[in-house]
Amino acid sequence: MKKIIKIVLIIVVLAGLVTGGLYFGYNYKQGKKVAKVAPLSNMGTDSYWGDDIQSFGQVTADKSQMGYLPSKAEVLSVNVKEGDHVEAGDVILSVKKETQDINNKKLQIAKANHDLSVEQLKLDRLMKTEPAPDYVYWQDVYADYEYVEAREYYDSSDKLIGEELFDMNGNSVGFSKIFPDPDTGEEVRRDLDSQTDIDAIKSSSATTKEKKTVYNYLRSTSYFDYDTGKLVGETSYDMDGKVISEKKPPEGMKADELNAAIADAQDSIKKQDLEIRKLQYELETMENTTDTGDVVAKVSGTVSKVQDINNYNTSQPFFVVTATDEYFISGSIGEFYLDQLKIGDTVSISCWDNGATAEAKVISISDTPATDGGNFWSEGNSNSSNYEFKASFDKNSGIEIGSAVDISITPSGQEEKGIYIPVYLIRKDSGGSYVMRMNDSNRLEKVYVKVGKTVWGYQTQVKSGLTMDDYLAFPYGDGAIEGVQCEQVEYLEDDGGLG
Repeated sequence: MKKIIKIVLIIVVLAGLVTGGLYFGYNYKQGKKVAKVAPLSNMGTDSYWGDDIQSFGQVTADKSQMGYLPSKAEVLSVNVKEGDHVEAGDVILSVKKETQDINNKKLQIAKANHDLSVEQLKLDRLMKTEPAPDYVYWQDVYADYEYVEAREYYDSSDKLIGEELFDMNGNSVGFSKIFPDPDTGEEVRRDLDSQTDIDAIKSSSATTKEKKTVYNYLRSTSYFDYDTGKLVGETSYDMDGKVISEKKPPEGMKADELNAAIADAQDSIKKQDLEIRKLQYELETMENTTDTGDVVAKVSGTVSKVQDINNYNTSQPFFVVTATDEYFISGSIGEFYLDQLKIGDTVSISCWDNGATAEAKVISISDTPATDGGNFWSEGNSNSSNYEFKASFDKNSGIEIGSAVDISITPSGQEEKGIYIPVYLIRKDSGGSYVMRMNDSNRLEKVYVKVGKTVWGYQTQVKSGLTMDDYLAFPYGDGAIEGVQCEQVEYLEDDGGLG
C-alpha cells in the first residue's frame, strides 16, 4: 500500500514539474516578445472643428421677376431701361412669337432633369468609393498551435513498450511496439496493424506520457495603406494554408484621382442644376408672353437690369425687376447639421461670374427635407437628407440677381468633445471596440473604448476610454497580445507600423 502511495506521489510531482515547465516556458516566450507603442499625442488630436460644408445656389429676391430669353428668340423692341419703375402688366419688351417653342422647351427641361439625376448617381457612387492606396505593405501574422504529437506507454518497470503518433487534428497515424533486440539490446520499433496487439499494449501498460509539440503557422496576412497605416485588406488561413476569408485591397482610383473625379462630378451637378433653372425661367418668360409677343411685368418695382438688344448673354437674365432691396440665396444643409444652423447665423457666398464675395444672414430654414436632394455636400459625411435655407445679403455687394454663387457654411457649435485617432488603431470583437494600450507596468493591455463618428475615413472619434497621455500599439501581430512588454517609439510608422 505504501508503495502505491509513493508511486502516486511521484506521478503528481512529475506532472506538476511538467505543467510548471510548460507555464514558465510559455511566459518566457511571451516575455521575449516586444510591442512598439507610440504616444497618442503624436497620432491623434483632441481638437476637431467639423466637416467642410459646401453648397451652391442662385441669387433671387422676394417680389422679383427674372426674364430669360432662349437663344433663338428674336427681340423686336425693349421698352424699359435700368432704373425705370414699372407696374404689373406693363410691357417690358416684345418678341417675335413664332420664335418661342414652348413644347420644345418643356422637352429640354425634362432631358436636363434626367441628365442631372445621372450626374447625381455618378457623384453618389464616387462618394461611396474607397480610394485605392498609392502603396500597400503587408504584415504576416503567425500563430502557435500546441498538440499531442505522441503518447508513450510504459510497463510496470518503467520501460517504454509502445508509442502512438497523432496528427494536428488528434487523429492516430500509427502505433509502434517497442522492445529491446535480443542480441544487441538496442531499441527496436515495429509498426502494429492489429488492433488486438495495440489493445494488448494499452491494457498492460502501467503509465502513459504525452509528448507535445508546437506548430507555427501563418494565420493571416494584413494589408495596409502605406501613407495612412489604415487596414485595407486581410486574408485569413487555416492551419493547412487554405484561405478562410479574404478582403483584397481596393483597386482603382487613387485618393487624388478620386478627389478630382468627385470635384468634377460636383461641378457638373452645379452647372446642370443652374442650366435647369435657366430653362425654367425661359419657359416662364415664354408662358408670360402674350399672343402678340409682349413680355409683361408680373410685379411692380424697379428695373435693376436689362441687356442690350443687339448683344445679350442668354446665360444671364435679359431683364430683372425687383420690388425690394433685399437679395437672398437659397442653399441646403445636411440633417447632421440641422440643429447647429440657426436663423441669424452667417454664411459666405462667392459669385461665379465676377468673384465678388459677401456675408449672408440666414433668414429661414425649411422643416422638411428637399425633395430633389438639395445642393449640398460635406467632405466628412455624404449620406444625409438635406434641408433648404434662405440667407439675405446686401444688394450693393456686386452680386446681381440671377448670379450663381458658391455657399460656404460654418455651423455654430460644431466642435465635438473627444479624441480623434487613426481608424487602424481600433479593432472590434464581441465585447465592442478596443485599442491596445501600454499600462503602468509597461505591458500591453486591451482597453475597450466608446467610439463616435468616423471623419474623412481616416479618423474615428473616441468619446471615452483614452487620454492624450496614453501610448498605443498597432493592434496586430505582437501588438495584439496582452501582457507583452512595450517599447516606446515616437511614431509607429517608424517601423512600418509593425509591432
